[in-house]
Amino acid sequence: MSKGAFAEYANVSGLMGVVISRRLATLHELETVYSLNDALNLAEIVQVGNYNEWAAMEAAKNGNNN
Repeated sequence: MSKGAFAEYANVSGLMGVVISRRLATLHELETVYSLNDALNLAEIVQVGNYNEWAAMEAAKNGNNN
């Protein structure tokens, strides 16, 4: 576990954890099919999606529809 409020992955990298937990790839796929660059691209998709969800919630909270 981490020192903060959120748990960290103990046995896999954070990159692998993000991609697998979002069901964009399996552990087997990351080890056999996808390259590191593929995994980084998948993680970017997660990060941009998370940011856009947050931005939409903030806009809705502040009465902005942009």
